[in-house]
Amino acid sequence: MKLTILVDNYVTSLTSLRDKLLSEWGFAAYLHDYKLLYDTGLSGNVLLNNMKALNIDVNEPDYLVLSHRHSDHTGGLMKFLNERERPIKIIAHKNLFSPAKAKDEKGEVNVGVNFTKEDLEKKNAELILIDSPYKLKENIIISGYIPRNWGPSHAGGLIDEIPDDMALYIIDKDGLLILTGCGHAGIENIVEYGLKITGQNKLKGIIGGLHFMGFDDKRLNTIVSYLNTKSPKIVAGTHCTGIDGISLLKRSFPSSFKDAGVGKELII
Repeated sequence: MKLTILVDNYVTSLTSLRDKLLSEWGFAAYLHDYKLLYDTGLSGNVLLNNMKALNIDVNEPDYLVLSHRHSDHTGGLMKFLNERERPIKIIAHKNLFSPAKAKDEKGEVNVGVNFTKEDLEKKNAELILIDSPYKLKENIIISGYIPRNWGPSHAGGLIDEIPDDMALYIIDKDGLLILTGCGHAGIENIVEYGLKITGQNKLKGIIGGLHFMGFDDKRLNTIVSYLNTKSPKIVAGTHCTGIDGISLLKRSFPSSFKDAGVGKELII
């Protein structure tokens, strides 16, 4: 299985110079084997530029999964649809259109979606809103709401608790592979719920935003200790994992750590 990081905060490879890849605050990844796009980044410009540069036809994806409603994961959706000619199935949480606010040093800001259900329908998109686990394919399950039963959420300074944070669970012969957008539900919750609903007993890997930014050393060490008990073969932190968090993962999992960043291809 091949996974390509299309949008990320970081450009980590010199090949980005050759391919003229761009980065921005946000996340998107593409699962080639399943023609599945996961999130769309913030602007749409970066997603489309990088898809073109990496020879991924904008009409190729059959599915789009939105990890949650925040604009750095949904903001590129309409520009993506505007460039397409084919229908696409979009799976998102039922809270997709709920307001979302955050606070920064300048005050409150809207970080929700910039489109309506009608906007999507006009672009020939079939929207499926879920709350519970959704089986997309025999070995791919979209989590729906992730219970916070095994550890804290990673809501950070956001006002809402992000109940729509959804992970993508891929059942592999070596265990469960997890793709996250921001990981707001918290790593322990994301992993344990995935193992529970898929019936797996091993974590093969976790890829995506893990929302380590702003955590103290105690919380970070707890996360590392927890992941060590699962012995993942792949650990790739992106986006809101943050520079310090990515560095910690590299030190803590030297044999499992994978560089992510814009344009990175992971062969799994």
